[in-house]
Amino acid sequence: MKYWENERPLTVKTNKNILQFYPEAGQLSVARSPWEDSNGVERQGKTVTLNLSALCESGMEALSGARDVFAAIVQMIDERIGLIG
Repeated sequence: MKYWENERPLTVKTNKNILQFYPEAGQLSVARSPWEDSNGVERQGKTVTLNLSALCESGMEALSGARDVFAAIVQMIDERIGLIG
């Protein structure tokens, strides 16, 4: 069975993206907003997934770089909501 069928993700939806974190599976996905096909059926937008488990096995350089990326994202969010600066 696929992890997205077994685990309920932590989900954030915006006007343009859907962010889903599956902590047990170690997966983080970012998708474009859903769209409707010509039959009126809602389809998931294009999605990319970061395998966090594989990242953790990639060595210190990759982990350090990923931490820098995530820290920059957190800082940007904190600034936008007025927690810092």
